[in-house]
Amino acid sequence: MTGGARRHITQFDGLRGVAVLLVLAEHFTFNDWVRSWSPGSAGVRIFFVLSGFLITGILLGERDRDAPAAVARRFFYNRALRLLPAFGVAVAVAALLGIAGMRKDWVWHLSYLSNVQVMLERNWTGAGHFWTLAVEQQFYLLWFPLVVLAPKRWLWPLVLACLVAAPLFRGLIVAGGTPFLNVLLPAQTDALALGAVIALCLHGPVRAGLWRRFGHGAVLWPLVVMAVAASAPWPGLAKPLWLSWVVQPAVVALAAGSAVAAVAGDPARLGWLKSRWLVGLGQISYGLYVFHYFVPQALNRYVPFVAGLTEGWEKLLRLVLWLLVSLALAAASWRWLEQPALRRKDRLAKGPEKDDPMPAKAVI
Repeated sequence: MTGGARRHITQFDGLRGVAVLLVLAEHFTFNDWVRSWSPGSAGVRIFFVLSGFLITGILLGERDRDAPAAVARRFFYNRALRLLPAFGVAVAVAALLGIAGMRKDWVWHLSYLSNVQVMLERNWTGAGHFWTLAVEQQFYLLWFPLVVLAPKRWLWPLVLACLVAAPLFRGLIVAGGTPFLNVLLPAQTDALALGAVIALCLHGPVRAGLWRRFGHGAVLWPLVVMAVAASAPWPGLAKPLWLSWVVQPAVVALAAGSAVAAVAGDPARLGWLKSRWLVGLGQISYGLYVFHYFVPQALNRYVPFVAGLTEGWEKLLRLVLWLLVSLALAAASWRWLEQPALRRKDRLAKGPEKDDPMPAKAVI
């Protein structure tokens, strides 16, 4: 994967499947103990590491092959084809149904400023999960000029600066700032930059050393254990803010980065991520993420039976219904929105873009 054709790595779909399951655990269980582990935060960080790796790899492969203007047109057009169909339909349907405050907030979301809205209002809106999509789009706008236009000698210092800056920014929360600072791009650049580091290693002379060591099992599994330990609740005690906002996100990103490095270097690694159901879940993970947050809101409003499932075993039935509807919407989105757009992308792609490692698989 160094300047030639970029292969698709099946385990990345499985890793996306893991990530979206963690997000669903956060949003659908309504269980204080489950949520005390912050599974949704971990899932989002996995998505960001993957995105940083794949986007940086694409841009590094493109910067020397075409004029910047042509690279920009192709890159942003492909991103729009991948992301906008499902997202636009989700916004339109939510507005039509009168849920998630979409009729008044749609400008925030379509402008990819959902995270700014959450920060300014200090409140999770009915489409609060869109903050991650906003971070992604803001990342694209930042990362394109850095990777494509900046001198190559600047890339490593810039990426390393992002790695250091994000934990420091999240440290403002520890110092008394609002926790909603976490939804802004500066709080998430370490996960995105960590993926970029792996991509830079794959495209540079250190690839045979640093990134292979980082993906070794002796590094990966201790990091996974550390991530689980940092995420664990402290029974009867409030978890220290420095652990929740600085250490835990960093360790989760490191574990995700190690997994990415492992399978990018050796497709035989982490074979359990090739499980058919996990890969299938990963393939529809973008639509699942986009639509799932609206499912409880829509069912509670229009299906009173589901809204009344609030006691004991009824909660399990409610969870199953939410999951089934969300999966059905994600499958429909994949078949009728995302795949047709991606086929159009493939028809229009020229040269190296045909080897894009994210054709049909890029996520939030």
